[in-house]
Amino acid sequence: MAVAEAPAHAEEAQHEETELQYPRLQVGVMGMYIFLASEVMFFGSLFAMYFYLFGSHPFGWPPPGTKFVEVWPLPTVNTAVLLSSGVTCHFGLEALRHGRPLGRTGAVAAGIMVVFIFAEVVMAALSAQAGADFEVGLGLVSAVVLMVASAAALGLGPFNSGRATFYCLWIATIILGLGFEIGQGFEFLTAHINFTTNIFTSAFFTMTGFHGGHVAGGLVLLSLILGRALKGQFSTQHHVGPAAITLYWHFVDVVWIFLYAILYFAVTLSG
Repeated sequence: MAVAEAPAHAEEAQHEETELQYPRLQVGVMGMYIFLASEVMFFGSLFAMYFYLFGSHPFGWPPPGTKFVEVWPLPTVNTAVLLSSGVTCHFGLEALRHGRPLGRTGAVAAGIMVVFIFAEVVMAALSAQAGADFEVGLGLVSAVVLMVASAAALGLGPFNSGRATFYCLWIATIILGLGFEIGQGFEFLTAHINFTTNIFTSAFFTMTGFHGGHVAGGLVLLSLILGRALKGQFSTQHHVGPAAITLYWHFVDVVWIFLYAILYFAVTLSG
């Protein structure tokens, strides 16, 4: 009987070692890779639609008389908020995965966050000069959240364990994601773009709307992971869920970079 059980124990030990060293090979993470492949095709079709409209419109792009959203200030501030949430999400996972303060990795994380803090404070100051009060508040709140997250990444004060660092960075990710969604909602309400037969307007609301829906879904998943973590369901050996959701969050960050470049930056230059 002992001889028969030995291979089973050996296989279980090998499985635990594989999960610790190669979490991307786990079923949950592989499922997320497959899901994101379908999402690439989905958003790829939206971008293909947009570029078809761009290339086939005979009177320039966007069509004459189109009202579009200027790249500054709200879209730029909102972009910084969302990208900074990707930083807190990534290093929150690293803290959970290692089970201890981040050390040198935390110094790198804090350095990146300081860059975002500086950028958001500068953008808030410029927004104040332009009379854009909402953007000022969004930038300053995000900067404060990142300051606390930076302290957590460095292991300062109460953030002297991997789990405490994870909690702080994960909550910061949720707050920043909510800030992005609120900013997107404010943009829709104040952009003075109506639902019309204008093809640019249709493409704009379709692409940004679907992305906003994906961010909202990501916030639900982040919150579920946080709730499970508070119940002690994740550890250095078992963190497939947070790893999968981190992949998803990075995906929505990357998609937004392309949306920002195409729907805001390029359109503002051409307009």
